[in-house]
Amino acid sequence: MINGTQQSEPPLQRLDPRVIRLWRISQAINGAFWLTGALVAAVVLAWNRVLSPPLAILLVALVFASRVFLFLWYPPKAYQHWGYRLDGMVLEIHFGIWWKTIQLLPLSRLQHVDLHAGPLERALGLATLTLHTAGTHDAVLVIPGLDAAQAARLRDELVVKGGDDGV
Repeated sequence: MINGTQQSEPPLQRLDPRVIRLWRISQAINGAFWLTGALVAAVVLAWNRVLSPPLAILLVALVFASRVFLFLWYPPKAYQHWGYRLDGMVLEIHFGIWWKTIQLLPLSRLQHVDLHAGPLERALGLATLTLHTAGTHDAVLVIPGLDAAQAARLRDELVVKGGDDGV
């Protein structure tokens, strides 16, 4: 509260919308492996008469339907639920569709920041920011799907605002 008025928080920053395309490409690659595995399993199980051919076909159809659902539904929904906010002292990260997670990183605990961009990310002009803190297995926070230039600016800003390395 400042001078009797309540100060509102700045809005959450969104990921770059191109991340939906990245996640869809990843889902397609993942789905190809799942579908191949389901086809091989169905053929082997039907050949050995563990499953009848109609059940084997049903198995493949269920895997295919689930992968199509995840391809179409999951990326835009995940995008809607991702956001971050940076103030002078804390980085706040929100994500999760079914299980909502809010991570707060006091900038004084920040040890170092990595910028990653795999081949698909680079092709789409995106990058992932990985933040490391002192601590346990939960000492890594990740912000995926940032515009590469924005990710570099955010990295530089976090380094400037970060701790004094006196951890």
